[in-house]
Amino acid sequence: MKAAVIKITGKVFSSEGSDRLPGVVSEIRQALEEGYRLAIVVGGGPIARQYQELGKRLRLNNAVLDLLGIEVTRLNAALMASAIGWEASLPVPRSFEEIVRWWARGSVVVTGGLQPGQSTNAVAAEIAELVGAEVLVNATNVDGVYDKDPTTNPDARLLRRLTIDELERILAEAPAVPGRYDLMDPVALKIVKRSRLRVAFVNVFRPGSIIAAIHGDTSVGSWLVWE
Repeated sequence: MKAAVIKITGKVFSSEGSDRLPGVVSEIRQALEEGYRLAIVVGGGPIARQYQELGKRLRLNNAVLDLLGIEVTRLNAALMASAIGWEASLPVPRSFEEIVRWWARGSVVVTGGLQPGQSTNAVAAEIAELVGAEVLVNATNVDGVYDKDPTTNPDARLLRRLTIDELERILAEAPAVPGRYDLMDPVALKIVKRSRLRVAFVNVFRPGSIIAAIHGDTSVGSWLVWE
């Protein structure tokens, strides 16, 4: 039975992105009906950012800001697990030990963040390594990985294929601070690199992109290739 791990941006849990949420659940259910084993990790999105901004005003440190964001990811995970149904892990796992137990039972693991200093992307990478997933799907809010920030550079080029060296260079230009773990943080990158994980970066707001990536369709998004 094939296994896939899906990291879903928290932006689909925002008021602006929530219209896409039912479609995401439908694609997850389709993969389950096709016999895939799934683990799903969700981000905190704008709500987590809001709490973290409030924390900054109160001069809280980065570890506390991370903890605030983690609690929001768990709330999002509970919503996602409830939408998937009885197959999903509830209550939401709060440690890797709990994740292992749910996976061993055959459940769909749905979780958020686990500890300060690492993103939900790192959690997703660790789970993909743990279960030997065929693919780690990073469902974000852009069409894939660009050679530079597309939000500030109109001439940014989408990379359909990229090596680990190219990914490292691009990520080195992004700050790894609470609320800014966009594509991957250093912990996630290290796990991907040591296990040579197959990673697809797709746009969650493009219907069909998640199930296409689970199927291994390299015509969507950006794919990490290993030489």
